[in-house]
Amino acid sequence: MMAERAALEQFLIWIFLAAINLQTAYASEGFTLNERLKNTRAVNLETIIEEQFEAAEAARGFRVADPYGQRATKIVSSWSLGKKRDEEVCALRFVDDSKTAYELKGFETTAAAVNAGFTITHQGRCGSCSTLQDLSIYLENPDLTSPARQCARRYGLKRKKQCFEENIGFTQYCAESWAYNALHTRQECLGVCIADFGFFNLVFHRYPGPNNDETGQLRPCLRCDEDNSGAGFKYSAGRTRRNSGIESAIERPRSAIYRLEHNDYF
Repeated sequence: MMAERAALEQFLIWIFLAAINLQTAYASEGFTLNERLKNTRAVNLETIIEEQFEAAEAARGFRVADPYGQRATKIVSSWSLGKKRDEEVCALRFVDDSKTAYELKGFETTAAAVNAGFTITHQGRCGSCSTLQDLSIYLENPDLTSPARQCARRYGLKRKKQCFEENIGFTQYCAESWAYNALHTRQECLGVCIADFGFFNLVFHRYPGPNNDETGQLRPCLRCDEDNSGAGFKYSAGRTRRNSGIESAIERPRSAIYRLEHNDYF
């Protein structure tokens, strides 16, 4: 009996240690994935940015065109109403053996991307935030709503961009798309957000209450942003949390989150 008990204790200890090692391996793998994502670069990102709009203007000091400008609005509207928009994917293919440099390319369907030897990185068109570096920021930060609000409060596009780039960690061009979005939402939704949160709450950086009501619908301020700035941001940035298969602090229906794993790049 003593021998059997000792053997059982040894077995339980082995199970316990194996579980710890497995958890450590998973944590290490996750950390390694993000580190590898950050140490990559899209070799054709400049081309992706240049081809987004024809003759649309960028803000002074920006490279990404303003998706809410007069010339861009028609393009964004036409794209957002397109029947094949939900079938589009942005995919990548490494161009070196070390898997640090890659090219981005948009495809009309998932099958077209796979048949061309590309790995899908998100649903929708490619844009300024389609890089793996920006993906790592989304994966690291489950709640971007709070830090994004702080950056949105900065005065002027340049300061907004600086905050998104330095405080959150987005790449330069991705930060520009976020800055445009923040400014446009302020212009279109300030009155709605004051009515929703209360004037003094906004002044003192307080955002009381949940992001969704009891039926799951977005609260008015967030809904205004979605309705007025959503299409322009998706067209410009390309990558969002939902189309990258990542849940966020804002509750969304499961059907609204694209099903995608990010462990196949390496």
